[in-house]
Amino acid sequence: MRNTELFAPVLITAAYHPPLAVAPDADIDLRWAAWVARGRAHDQRLRQRLMITAGVLTIGAAIAYGFLRS
Repeated sequence: MRNTELFAPVLITAAYHPPLAVAPDADIDLRWAAWVARGRAHDQRLRQRLMITAGVLTIGAAIAYGFLRS
């Protein structure tokens, strides 16, 4: 048996449909402030993690260099 649902016609329109009007959001300032605060907190955690990782890698490289040099 053949499945004819795979060959069902698809409606395609070439007409231009203007975008729907977006109502202004009253809470946009609150949500934007929360977004900025989360971004700053994430940035601070990332910078701290990168500084610790860079320090650990630097110390590890210095120890490896000391062992390989002698």
